Amino acid sequence: MVKSTAKNGRTRRSGGRGRTIRGSGAEASTRKDQVVSVDEREDVVAEGAEICAVEEPSLDGTFAPSAKTACSETPVARPEEDACPSVDAQDEVPSENEASSVSAERGPCELDVLRGEIFSEELEQNAVEQMFQWMKERGGQAENEETELSGSALLEAAHHGRHVAELSLALFGALSARLGLNMRWARLLAQAALWHDLGFAVGGRRRHHKRSMEIIEGNDRLSLSFGLEESDRPMVALLARYHRRAWPSEKHRRFAALSEEDRKALCGAAALLRVADALDFRHKGAVEEVRVSLHRRSARVVCFGAESCRKECRRALKKGDLLESLLGGRLEVRQGKEGDRNVF
Repeated sequence: MVKSTAKNGRTRRSGGRGRTIRGSGAEASTRKDQVVSVDEREDVVAEGAEICAVEEPSLDGTFAPSAKTACSETPVARPEEDACPSVDAQDEVPSENEASSVSAERGPCELDVLRGEIFSEELEQNAVEQMFQWMKERGGQAENEETELSGSALLEAAHHGRHVAELSLALFGALSARLGLNMRWARLLAQAALWHDLGFAVGGRRRHHKRSMEIIEGNDRLSLSFGLEESDRPMVALLARYHRRAWPSEKHRRFAALSEEDRKALCGAAALLRVADALDFRHKGAVEEVRVSLHRRSARVVCFGAESCRKECRRALKKGDLLESLLGGRLEVRQGKEGDRNVF
């Protein structure tokens, strides 16, 4: 290396080490690609990175991916991303056991489709007509007041039932994974909600939950909706029976006859129906919308409506005891401020 002094007093160096060997662009690229140490590659693999397939020459001179590794640019589809949202964004993600409890039967937007079917005008109309036809066929069999059908009460029961079905599915969308319920139970729940107060129209409030069960079981003119079959009728009747008063119990003959899996699922669906029914306690539709946040040891239901729904919230807390028992935590039900409806 030779040192020389420039006019400005600075030392200028020249020599072999400072000289750059320039080759063609292809050669430089090839050398750069080849300088990959074995240690660096092992470090990348150890960190969990994926090494894409290396092209190796085949016998015919073309290049084919090596069988050693595989790399795909197509992202793996996640069912949760396509499914209808069930819980507002909160600070807990269900565990693997909770996620596995959701049946694959639940389609991406099947719950939304079911919600849309609830608003069919034919549901209320058909229930009213079929109940009157059933009572007409019974004729003079009525021997006490419990078999007298009130037209106004029947209309109210049908209208109230539709709103309870809507609230039930809102709760189902948020809590079904934790309770282990699949879409079959969403359909059973919707049907039971529609008919749960039919007994109220035939004989009044006293023991109307049991009377609703008997009507659903005995009135074959009541046509099942939502793709349910006749074999589902006993389960719908049981759900209607448990919308109030006693919890499901193996002391009850019909409940005890079910399989263990069906008993567990029916308890979960009945818990949702009881809360949804309480949220329309006054039959005024005061609760227009609910937002649910689910945590490890608690669940919060925030209700929104144009008018006060504090009575409904208090009633839901009282009838939410079964749901609290199944969730293993505390249930909170409160009215939200109208301006916060889009915040939750």
